Amino acid sequence: MPATPLAPSFALPHPAPCPAQAEPAAALDFPSLYDYLAQVPDARDPRGLRHPLPAILALVLCALLCGARHLCAIAEWGRNHPEELIAALGFTRPKTPSCSTLHNLLQELAWAELEAQIRAWAAAVEAPLGAEHPQTQEEALALDGKTMRGALKLGAEVTATVTALGHRLGLTAGAVEVVKGDEIAAVQTLLKRLLLGGKVVTLDALHTQRETARLIREQDGHYVMTVKGNQPELREAVEGLFVPEAAPEQERESVWETELGHGRVENRWLLALSIPIPAPEALATWPGAAQVFVVERQVWKKKQRVGHRELVYGITSLTREQAGPADLLRLLRGHWRIETRSHYIRDVTFGEDASTVRTGKIPQVLALFRAAAISRFRADGVTNVAKETRRLMAQAGDCLRLLGLEADN
Repeated sequence: MPATPLAPSFALPHPAPCPAQAEPAAALDFPSLYDYLAQVPDARDPRGLRHPLPAILALVLCALLCGARHLCAIAEWGRNHPEELIAALGFTRPKTPSCSTLHNLLQELAWAELEAQIRAWAAAVEAPLGAEHPQTQEEALALDGKTMRGALKLGAEVTATVTALGHRLGLTAGAVEVVKGDEIAAVQTLLKRLLLGGKVVTLDALHTQRETARLIREQDGHYVMTVKGNQPELREAVEGLFVPEAAPEQERESVWETELGHGRVENRWLLALSIPIPAPEALATWPGAAQVFVVERQVWKKKQRVGHRELVYGITSLTREQAGPADLLRLLRGHWRIETRSHYIRDVTFGEDASTVRTGKIPQVLALFRAAAISRFRADGVTNVAKETRRLMAQAGDCLRLLGLEADN
């Protein structure tokens, strides 16, 4: 039988509410994204090449920034704009690549090298902000997988990627392919490529794995993981610490917050507890474990006059001094920005789920470019990506500034 949890704070005298998270200020000066794209190696036979690779990559990114959804639309974007704009992107001929040319090039593109350059650009944008706010909990990365459903239906070889998204700015910090449906291995591969020192990694229950926790701690990072049925022994140990007799009053810390909007009222309450010594074996052997927590969500839909309640348990390597209940609740809420600020936009604004491209590396390449386009918008402080793409349709020349080419024109 599951343990009976401690009563939620709604039934007790309220502790201090969780402070609202302020929106980060957008950076003003950025490294040139074009310069990073120019570092992607060109594997084509140099004989008979008509277009430089950096120009083609810049064309793809500009077209996506303006709302193009597929290869033919990208090719048409290049053909529909004046020669001055095309020359500024690095083309030496007035006629830009056709749809078939783009198809042939992108399916053989060095995806890993492209991802590495976009990751390096994002790190260069984040670095000055990190220096201003050292060791803050806003320095957090959310890791999650996303399936490209259109490619999946047509049987593409790789149909999913794992993405790391910064909580603060919403920049894509890295991405990796999911091979043979093994998302856990993909997350661990991506963690080895990221600079995690001083950062907090947030993950959902699928990735609550000992090896994942060990990789994060080995790189001087911290983790916040939810604990569900895929780790039964760990969940039982965590639940056992939240029965009243196992958690003395003086060792408990809690926080609550209330959110109103979208026709509903949502109360969230988080209770955190440092792991005692001696700890249950499942917790004592978990790499870096320092605190456990339980979150209760109570949602009331006013129009339907119905509500529901759920409990979620979790574990973190952050000590009580490093992260109190308010910090943990903010990190948990920040994790879902990867859904609202990346995955949703890739599907709705950029049509990723509707894309039926399935050849070679093209699905992964376009997914990476969509993430890069969103990152570039976020770096400028853009909150409504769809609105900004519509603006760029009429002012395509502004794409040059976004790629760092404005000074050359």
